[in-house]
Amino acid sequence: KLHGRHVLALARKRSEPTLPGRLGLTVTKKVGNAVVRNRIKRMLREWLRLHGWVPAGWDLVLVAKDSAARQLHPDDFAPDLTRILRQL
Repeated sequence: KLHGRHVLALARKRSEPTLPGRLGLTVTKKVGNAVVRNRIKRMLREWLRLHGWVPAGWDLVLVAKDSAARQLHPDDFAPDLTRILRQL
């Protein structure tokens, strides 16, 4: 479990390290309405697409915190996500 400013990451090493990494995104209703929740998920996916996906052999679930609703660009998640991916 890794805490960031805008996301909480739950990571688990898979039993077969050669399988591709999997990603789950969770944004609860307390973060905002459907438009806001979908925008957050799109931004997280876009940042991961551009800067490296989940490493092979890992399952990663990203849970957006309330502060994620105020982010306007995928790079606003960069400090959290780079630290999370580096620690995997």
